[in-house]
Amino acid sequence: MNILTKKFSTREKILLSVLVIIIVAALYYMFIYQPLTASLNNSKSNAQALEQQLVALDIKVEQIKNMQKSIEEYADNGHIVSIMPSYNAGKQELVFLNSTLAASDDYYVGFTNITRQGNQIRREFSLKFTVDRYSDAENIINILEHSDLRCLISDFSVKPVEQDGRVETDEVEANCVATFYETMFGGVADAELPPDSAKEQEEVIGTYEYEPGSLGN
Repeated sequence: MNILTKKFSTREKILLSVLVIIIVAALYYMFIYQPLTASLNNSKSNAQALEQQLVALDIKVEQIKNMQKSIEEYADNGHIVSIMPSYNAGKQELVFLNSTLAASDDYYVGFTNITRQGNQIRREFSLKFTVDRYSDAENIINILEHSDLRCLISDFSVKPVEQDGRVETDEVEANCVATFYETMFGGVADAELPPDSAKEQEEVIGTYEYEPGSLGN
């Protein structure tokens, strides 16, 4: 019997209709409802992540505004505002030193040590220079201390220039030990970057193991 010419009973028609509805519903669930639901869930997750990022950015913007306000108030009170350039600012600092010491008769600049603690870089250096008078040496130190670059003088000495064991002019020889400060914010690590001492200290502390009650013995 050809099924195409077969007349279906009412019961068979109902069953076929139910089967077609089930197949259509399954196809809709698999190819439309599930992908659409997954897409909506992803969109919600992305929206929540974006909201969290916006909140974090708002907090940072507010912090930057407060910092800027504090800096402006600090400057308005007559204080010198300096910056910490991003690592590696060694060339910029060397150019600044050479420019500052250009008026001296003779000078030497030597970077002695670079250390890192967290995001802070300390670039230590030593200076030796000869100028016509003590006030010139004092002026150079003032330029270093009040420069836009963050510079801290840790040691400074000055003595008259002697010729054949005698002081015949007002020339003085000055020696200075100081430190430039830089930050890793916006900086790019290179081969010269020293290890982070703060991280090394955390790793060393983390290696110690204590038995219960041993700290009290």
